Amino acid sequence: MEVPPVFVINLARDTARRDHMRAALARVGLDGEFVAAVDGRTLTPADRAMVDQARTKLVYGNDLLDNEIGCYLSHYRLWQRMIDQNIEVALILEDDLDISPDLPALVGELLADPDPPWLVVRLDSLRTQLHTPPSRRFTGRPVRQLAHGTLFRLDVHVLGLGAYLIRREAARRMLAHGRRIFMPIDQTMDRFWENGLVPFIVRPFPVRQRADLASRIGARPAGRHRGLSPAWRLRRRLQRVRDSLAKRLFTWRLFLSRRS
Repeated sequence: MEVPPVFVINLARDTARRDHMRAALARVGLDGEFVAAVDGRTLTPADRAMVDQARTKLVYGNDLLDNEIGCYLSHYRLWQRMIDQNIEVALILEDDLDISPDLPALVGELLADPDPPWLVVRLDSLRTQLHTPPSRRFTGRPVRQLAHGTLFRLDVHVLGLGAYLIRREAARRMLAHGRRIFMPIDQTMDRFWENGLVPFIVRPFPVRQRADLASRIGARPAGRHRGLSPAWRLRRRLQRVRDSLAKRLFTWRLFLSRRS
């Protein structure tokens, strides 16, 4: 099967990263379309109005940085494009990656599966536990043996959205789930117990973020939690307990449905 459309999210002003990704794609025989990222420096009032400030503080525990909002909108608008243009599946990449020569063949294998169990496959992760799993919890359940790796289903979050294969149905779900911004985009997708997108990865990961390319998100100011009320801290703790219980319940229901 042919490789699907490849979209590379890249700030218009970041020509060095664009040149890097153009060369990285050429080395593995892929042709990508560079899509202008939403710049956190130039957010509009309409962009900021999408942020649910109260839920952000409760669920995420921090105000979102402008660059986090820009990153979120960059992916969100690509998902909307998939719906508008009836794109069945797409490979979406950020612009700070090293790409394995196996990636095109791996994507072809995943798409050739007549009965694919996934709606999204994450091709990279920022969690070291997923690269070298310390336990079965982080290893996940093997689902398909491929020529260039193994497809795993996870019950834990992946973290990071640097490279992923996504179907139109997953784009539709994320558009509905994430129309109000309350977390960074990767963590919003990781809330699988809410959006219904069971996490899948391929190991070994065919894509890695480059350590020598600094994040464009930026750092949070020190002491951001100072002065917050005990009531807020209690509400935040209770929210985390609710999330943990909801995640366990979703995973248990999924397990029972597979056995029936």
